[in-house]
Amino acid sequence: MRHDANEVENMPLAYPPSEAGKAVGRTRTRIFQAIKNKELTARKDGKATLIERSELARWLSTLPTVGREQAAA
Repeated sequence: MRHDANEVENMPLAYPPSEAGKAVGRTRTRIFQAIKNKELTARKDGKATLIERSELARWLSTLPTVGREQAAA
């Protein structure tokens, strides 16, 4: 799915764990587990936990693949 420039500008730069989970199709619990296991980097603003959009994309790309083999780079 491609986004035009206006859509990308309007996307949040960071998400709280529940929204981060929705963004990548996982649960809030799985997001916190990934943070605890140092798979995913989060930022803190007081008590609030935030996960940057780019970090979610990086983490997602590190998950194992199944099915079709990925093309060589």
